[in-house]
Amino acid sequence: MKLLYVCNEDRATTKQRLLALESLNLDFEVVYTYLLSEKPSLVTKIRRKIFFKLGLYPERNNENQKILNEIKENKYDILFIEKGLSIFPATLEKVKKKWPNIILLSYLLDDVKNKSNNSIYFKESIPLYDYIFTNKKFNIDELHEMNAKKVFYFKNAFSSHFHRPVEVSGAEKDYFGSEVSFIGTYEKDRADFIRFLADKGVKIKIWGWSKSAKNTKMIHENIIIMNSHVYDLDYAKVVAASKVNLCFLRKANRDRETTRSVEIPACGGFMISERTNEQTEMFAEAIEAEYFDSREELLAKIIYYLTHETERQKIAINARAKCLTANYSYEKQLSDIIKHCVK
Repeated sequence: MKLLYVCNEDRATTKQRLLALESLNLDFEVVYTYLLSEKPSLVTKIRRKIFFKLGLYPERNNENQKILNEIKENKYDILFIEKGLSIFPATLEKVKKKWPNIILLSYLLDDVKNKSNNSIYFKESIPLYDYIFTNKKFNIDELHEMNAKKVFYFKNAFSSHFHRPVEVSGAEKDYFGSEVSFIGTYEKDRADFIRFLADKGVKIKIWGWSKSAKNTKMIHENIIIMNSHVYDLDYAKVVAASKVNLCFLRKANRDRETTRSVEIPACGGFMISERTNEQTEMFAEAIEAEYFDSREELLAKIIYYLTHETERQKIAINARAKCLTANYSYEKQLSDIIKHCVK
C-alpha cells in the first residue's frame, strides 16, 4: 500500500494526521499545497484576493504539477487529498487516464457549502473522486447532489502524540490556566456568550482569538485574550491547567461537532460544549462531558462545576477513558478510511 498525501503544511491537525500515518507504518509521501515558510509578495496577495472573489483558489506551491510528477516517478495506490481547493479537475483526469487503478480520495473537515471552504476547482472535481469522506453528516446528501460517487461520514479524532493528560508546573499553570478557557477563533456568537459570562463574574482566558476581535465589547476585567495560538503539548497544557474548557461550534461551518469536541476529552479535560446529537453520541452527557443550549444553562453549569471539583474531575477522567476505549484516534480514523477504500 503506497499513498500520496496532498495537504497544507500546518502546526495543527494536518501535522497530527501525518504523524498518525507514520505510526501506522504506511508507505507515503507528501505534496504540500501551502508551506509555512511562504512569504508572498504584495502583488501575489492582491492577485490571490482577486482569484478568491472569482471563486478560484490559486496554487501556492505548484502542487498540481508536483502531484503528476510524483505519481509518474512512483507507483501509488491512493491519492489522498485534504480539501483540495487548488487541485485542478484536469489534474485528477490526467491521473485517472494515465493510472486508472489509483484511488482518488477526498478528505473534508469543513462544510462544502461554506464559500470560504470551496472553489470552482473543487466543485468540478467532486464527480471525479472515487471516495469522499466528510465529518459533516448533512454534507453527505449535498455532495451526492453535486454528483459525488461515494460519500461517507467519519467522526473527528485526536492526536495520540499530543492530546493526553500532561503535568503543568506552577508557572505554567499561571500562564496557561484559568477557571474557564476557550481555544479557538473569533465568531460573534462566541463573543456574545463570553461577554455574557464575564458580566456574570466568570473569569475566561481565550487562546487563538483573532486580533480583529479586539473591540470595546471584549474589553472586560474578566476576559483575557491571549491572541496567541497554542499547538502540540501547549494545547494540552491549557486544557490541563483549566478547570472548565469551553467548546463552541463554528456556525459558518454548520458544525455539529469539531476537533475540540474530541481533543479536550482526550487531554483529560472537563468540557462544556454546545449540545448536539453528534457530540452526545460520542460523550455521554453529565458522565463524560457537559452540554448547553443557552447562555443561562452554560452559566449555571460553569458555576456548579467550579464548586464541585470531585464531579468535574470524574467526568474528565471518564471522557479520557472513552477516547481510549472507543479509539477516537487519528490512527484508527485514517486506518478505517484507507481500509474502506481498498477492501
